[in-house]
Amino acid sequence: MPVSDKDEATVDRGPITIEGHGQYNHRLHSRVRSYDVDRQGIVHNAVYLYWLEAARIEYFRDIGVPIDSQSFVSKHRFVVASTQIEYIRAAQFDDPYTVFTRVSFVKNSSFGFEHVIQREGGELIATARSVLVHLNPATHKSERIPDAYRSLIREFEGIDVEDQ
Repeated sequence: MPVSDKDEATVDRGPITIEGHGQYNHRLHSRVRSYDVDRQGIVHNAVYLYWLEAARIEYFRDIGVPIDSQSFVSKHRFVVASTQIEYIRAAQFDDPYTVFTRVSFVKNSSFGFEHVIQREGGELIATARSVLVHLNPATHKSERIPDAYRSLIREFEGIDVEDQ
């Protein structure tokens, strides 16, 4: 699903297998904007973190988690504990790209996201893994991910998410 110049990003879903990376059910499509590139004319390495965050938020929305201004402050308190990115090829201004996203595991209070970023046409740009931790909004301490989230992820991903 290409992104027009008018769209900041579009989202679609459905199983797609990426050779060497497995199946992904969620996709965020966008294009490199002028503010994404550095003086070398390529996407700055820190910008990929923003792309991953946008993909995760849209993933939550897509699986049925209501999103509003308080969602990640007082309702769904998930924080990024770690992110690993492998940069394969540089993206440049106006390149259309897709961030493929899936949840690969759910533990007691944490779960893992995997991402593949491709240029339109399938050229691999980067891969990433992130671990998010669920916090109690009042105490800011980690706590078990509620069963409601586990059910939404299980239904969307088709995986067993019970304390892996």
